Amino acid sequence: MSEAVVLYVWPGEWDLPSLDPECLTALCYLKYSQIEHTVQVVEKHWDLLKNSLPRLTFKNEVYSGIDEIIDFIKQNKNDEFLLSDKNYPDMLAILCLFKQKFIPAFNALCWLDNENTYTVIRKAYGKHLWFPFSLIKLKSIADNAKNVIMSGYRSSHVQFESINQHILYESKECLNIISTKLGENLFMFENKPSLLDAYLFGYLSVLYKAPFINSALKSHLLASSNLCSLITRIQREQFPIDKEEIESKRVKELASRMKFLSWLNFFSVKSWFKQPSSSTTSKLTEIEEWEKRKSQLVALSVALSAMVVYAFAIGFIRIDVIKTDVEYVEKN
Repeated sequence: MSEAVVLYVWPGEWDLPSLDPECLTALCYLKYSQIEHTVQVVEKHWDLLKNSLPRLTFKNEVYSGIDEIIDFIKQNKNDEFLLSDKNYPDMLAILCLFKQKFIPAFNALCWLDNENTYTVIRKAYGKHLWFPFSLIKLKSIADNAKNVIMSGYRSSHVQFESINQHILYESKECLNIISTKLGENLFMFENKPSLLDAYLFGYLSVLYKAPFINSALKSHLLASSNLCSLITRIQREQFPIDKEEIESKRVKELASRMKFLSWLNFFSVKSWFKQPSSSTTSKLTEIEEWEKRKSQLVALSVALSAMVVYAFAIGFIRIDVIKTDVEYVEKN
């Protein structure tokens, strides 16, 4: 292709090129399609908030979401990438099974399991978004995940807690089928990569690498050694770990923490009281600094107020009022 194909993805985490399973799927499928492209890791907070990822651009056209990106790749990929007419329908059938049975359980683990949602997933996504942008974006993702899961059940009275075990059971059965089909082969079909392998890497690599707590789904994956080998091999061949990049990322995170600590020190009580100076210039400097601090305190107060109002608006903070009925009984 003469024009540049650019894929925009979430930043990496857990030694993966991206922390998002759909971004990983798009990255892997593009690699296998042999389409020349560049990867742009989105680190701007506002871009992460307002735009959906993954996102692909080509010839002034924008393809948002994994489905549009896959359609684009299918229209432009190398002919050698195609499976035979015999295996292609089987691949699509297992992919459909994976989407219907495994992905809902994976999303439930990531976005509806309180322990793992707040200690693993929200922590990983949230470090790339400013507060309160993180609340807005992550609540939107969690609500969408829950709506997709619940849309498979017709009754509006069904609660997630009542179907969670059923979803988990079906996801385990799905992994059993895929593991049996894979066997000792390098890939799912014809020992050549397909869209199914890209999806398996995108989702299973996050399940395999992220430090989920007490996850039955992760334990089941770890028991399937051939699936773990598939994930490890794909990452080693297509996304080798760059030690320099990891070190650069670590230094960047350290610098971010130091910046945060400097802000804490700036607003500390001790820093607000300094020894008086006899110099007129020093007094003027202190007055200017005091005025600057007052402006920043006003801005901080307004920001905190806005955050509290927003937290109430989205239900993050809630006040429950309990009403009791009092009956009066007349004595005869």
